[in-house]
Amino acid sequence: MIHGVIYINRKNELDDKVRHIRQNELSVQELIECLDSKQIYIISNTMIRIVELKINNTLVIEKLQNLTQYMGERYTFAEGIGIGHFAMATLSILNTSDSLKAYHEILENLKEVDIQRIEKAIVILNDLTNTD
Repeated sequence: MIHGVIYINRKNELDDKVRHIRQNELSVQELIECLDSKQIYIISNTMIRIVELKINNTLVIEKLQNLTQYMGERYTFAEGIGIGHFAMATLSILNTSDSLKAYHEILENLKEVDIQRIEKAIVILNDLTNTD
């Protein structure tokens, strides 16, 4: 019973955090800190908000670069597209010299399957954020 209560509290905390991200109730610094979360739904919602707000400072780019290592099955959502693919998509969509430099450096060492998943992630992220 106690275990169930802990689970519910964690789920509520996760839901609350995602709601705060989606409703733009976090400062830029708090949003950037969300990229350090262990929860892929917090990270993915944070990336969407970063694209929408066009937050492209050095710290964001560094954190996104770090997240690109998570392209394995353990970190995927659908069709094999994972948090690492969305991090790459975010770097691409931010479209700054620093973000594109990081994107292209990482892209050089990826398998074709990951490149295709990144391309799909770019389309999905663009659809979610209504960016051009």
